[in-house]
Amino acid sequence: MGSDTPEHNDRKSFEYRLKEVSNEEIISILRYREHFQPHAVKSAIKEAMKRGIITSVDDLEKDDFKPVELPPRSLFPLSANNQQNLAIFKSLCRVFYGFGLLPVILGAFSISEGQMLYGAAYILTGLLVIFITHQLSKHKKVFLSQVLLALNIPAMGYAIFKLTATGNPSTMDMVAAIIIIMVLLYTTFYLNKLTSHFNKPNNEG
Repeated sequence: MGSDTPEHNDRKSFEYRLKEVSNEEIISILRYREHFQPHAVKSAIKEAMKRGIITSVDDLEKDDFKPVELPPRSLFPLSANNQQNLAIFKSLCRVFYGFGLLPVILGAFSISEGQMLYGAAYILTGLLVIFITHQLSKHKKVFLSQVLLALNIPAMGYAIFKLTATGNPSTMDMVAAIIIIMVLLYTTFYLNKLTSHFNKPNNEG
């Protein structure tokens, strides 16, 4: 009956979950093995040997599997697992698609009210943001992430202009503008960091 203890069941559960994860995640566990429970490391080693990632425990002494420290806490965290970084990257790109849609919608309303020039400018700006975001998502070029980063300047300038143009903006308008600007800044800085990470040697996104 001793084999049915919670600890034993946890080990079996962990071994079962390991069968579903990618090779990269197995390698990540091996590299960060000093931060895992001993039974988890043993299970990861067993699974790695089954998959041919390593041929024996001695392979853990190779440079590819030497223990590494956990990355420091950061506002823009990077994972040792590039699949996780890629998932975050794609999520941030989707946020930027949303930012690109806002001026397109605003432009459509402006045109419907007869403001053709403003409407066209809004729509072109939105489409430009969507196009750059699509290219960044596809090619992961640092230059493209820096273009999005640079777009913060006119975006913030426009937000400040619209607020001051109303004469006496409400508290809610100011709070909404600040939140949008902060989300925009965070998204672009994080995208820039991830893109730079993907373009480092041995880091393909």
